[in-house]
Amino acid sequence: MTTYIKIGAASYNAADYQIPAERTFRNAWEANSGTGVISVNMAKARDIWRDKIRAAREAPFKDLDTAYMKALESGADTSSIISQKQVLRDAPALASIDAASTPDELKAIQPIPNVTIE
Repeated sequence: MTTYIKIGAASYNAADYQIPAERTFRNAWEANSGTGVISVNMAKARDIWRDKIRAAREAPFKDLDTAYMKALESGADTSSIISQKQVLRDAPALASIDAASTPDELKAIQPIPNVTIE
């Protein structure tokens, strides 16, 4: 039985290619016919990682929104909450994402406190 790898509209025989073990960036794979290697397109991988960061920050945003409303109701200082929310907003635009040159470097970027992005 032959196994095929679908990348975009094309299918490739898995036996003819060296396949990355890491599948986090599967949607960024590119087949290099001349070398028989499937590699990761880092521009696409960076976009995938940014999307994962955006998804991972949803729950912390909700928690901070709740904390903010409670602080407003009680008259407490909200500056810390505002700062934490700004960190979440800025997370997908970190320069380290653009500087990453390998999938492992991208996966090491974990900008949301107490949340592991996979």
